[in-house]
Amino acid sequence: MIVPMMKLSLLIFYKEYQTFLGELREKGMVHIHENTERTAEDTDLQAKLMLIRRTGEMITHMQSRNDVEQVEKVKVDDEHLLDYLEGLYSRQDQIEQQLAGLEKDHAAYRPWGRFSREMIQKLETAGWEFHFFSVPEQKYQPEWEEMYDAVIISEMMGQKYFVTVTPAGTSVNLEADPYLFPQATAEELAKQITALREESVNIGKELDAVSQDAIERLKKYRLKITEVADKIKVEDAAQHLIDEKVIALEGWIPVEREAEMRSFLETKDVYFEFTRPTPEDDVPVQLKNNAYSKLFEPVTEMFALPQYRELDLTPFLAPFFMLFFGMCMGDGGYGLIIWLACFIIGRKASPSVKGYLVLGQYLGIMTVIVGLLTGSFFGIALDSVEWPWLAGVKSLFLTEANYGKYLGGYNPMMIIAVAVGIIQILYGMCLNAARLTKQFGFKYAVSTLGWVVAIILLGVLIGLPMLKVVIPEGLKYVLYALLGLSALTIYFYNSPGKGIFSNFGSGLWGTYNMATGLLGDTLSYIRLFAIGLTGSILGGVFNTLAFQLTDGLPFIVKFIAVFLILLVGHSINFGLCMISSFVHPMRLTFVEFYKNAGFEGGGKQYAPFRKKVND
Repeated sequence: MIVPMMKLSLLIFYKEYQTFLGELREKGMVHIHENTERTAEDTDLQAKLMLIRRTGEMITHMQSRNDVEQVEKVKVDDEHLLDYLEGLYSRQDQIEQQLAGLEKDHAAYRPWGRFSREMIQKLETAGWEFHFFSVPEQKYQPEWEEMYDAVIISEMMGQKYFVTVTPAGTSVNLEADPYLFPQATAEELAKQITALREESVNIGKELDAVSQDAIERLKKYRLKITEVADKIKVEDAAQHLIDEKVIALEGWIPVEREAEMRSFLETKDVYFEFTRPTPEDDVPVQLKNNAYSKLFEPVTEMFALPQYRELDLTPFLAPFFMLFFGMCMGDGGYGLIIWLACFIIGRKASPSVKGYLVLGQYLGIMTVIVGLLTGSFFGIALDSVEWPWLAGVKSLFLTEANYGKYLGGYNPMMIIAVAVGIIQILYGMCLNAARLTKQFGFKYAVSTLGWVVAIILLGVLIGLPMLKVVIPEGLKYVLYALLGLSALTIYFYNSPGKGIFSNFGSGLWGTYNMATGLLGDTLSYIRLFAIGLTGSILGGVFNTLAFQLTDGLPFIVKFIAVFLILLVGHSINFGLCMISSFVHPMRLTFVEFYKNAGFEGGGKQYAPFRKKVND
């Protein structure tokens, strides 16, 4: 649910402003209304925000460093720590660029082998000239060896590298490319490359050694800068009245904390007023759900927070998301691994991570349930194995072999996937009706409810006869009457306050959208069946490969080979299934469910002005 908010208006005498601001931050309850125009123009604030961003990026870099046994502290104060670390990374980047150039220059000597420039200079002083050339192999002319004493030094990648030795002043005109050497010798370049590589390694070792200390200090420093930025935002939000003697502030506070804040303000020399938010107000959003639904709040926040006057869909998407994950994962063995891993890690995890691990346990349990229902365990199709202890339950697994004859040859999991999709779509439409009622009044939700009733009635009137279920004649007339009533709301009461023709036109357009959209949305849910089936089949393929490819090998060799094939194969399949089991449930939630629920999103997180660093 979305926590109800109260608007708090304050008037403070300018001499008391800074003191009151400090006390207000200590309370940590009021979300100050931000003046976006001023904050965008405040260069000091923008500099602080950029510093926060740089600090966050550096924390990410340092978290990727290698763990070392010998941990060291950075011998730089907090104010200069970021610049110091950025300097080290910048130097590493410079070294990489320098090495690229030096290695290119050093590679220029490779075709010529080792030679002494000093010796060449002595020969040139004695009256000889050396010219270095490269030419494609097919263009090299052997007569150059007699005319210019050409000597082939090497042949590489279709090129001939040769040198001519002629008396000084001899004109050497060849259809070949003159070869230009870098100014530094090969030995000098090699020394520079070695020195730079050693420097880069030393910088890397230093960063590895100080990473733990740097991360801890950078996090504290970021919180300190965030406090400063928050205070600047508050100061930018303030309005100066009566010759700048009185300062006005506006903010938001949860209704449940109004009494506490009121008691605090009554002890201060400030004017305050609590009012309920108006439709024009941009109210921040704070979610408050039970322990189970709260686990799925990261899923909601991943897309967008609801607006203040919308419904919080977290409790409503939670069971569907868990079911979708289990259907996509589809294998009981994989679900057992997920649950066990999250359970073991969660026992010693920090509070910030523990919620995700508890969510993982729920998802693992649902995967185990789906796997047991479908008879899939580590890629083994339990309904096809000849294990005596399974004889009594093999006919109960939800497989095409067991139930296809009752479902027209269709796999029961495909039917379940479509059925669950229809249920979620109708559920979303009911939530949309609740949202419209909350925001505008019940009459604006009547048409949406009419669609829900009409879809259910059409499903009953068409679906039951297809399943050879006879509907009593009297009940059939009642259903047709309800369907006609639903049609009236759809075509003549979809836009309360507008004319009959406008309503009828909107109804026709809504019918077209519903007919095309509902079919597409429903078919999207088939992916739940397809992805789960693919994972189970791929797991079975690796099982088959493991035993067929090793057939006839000695026992020890076969055991090792089977183990490795199963380990690698199921690891790959597990990884692919994990990706699919998160991506596709999110897609169904954020597209099909949110669309039918009328979710708009774009809410702003409730972020009270408070202390972030303990003194």
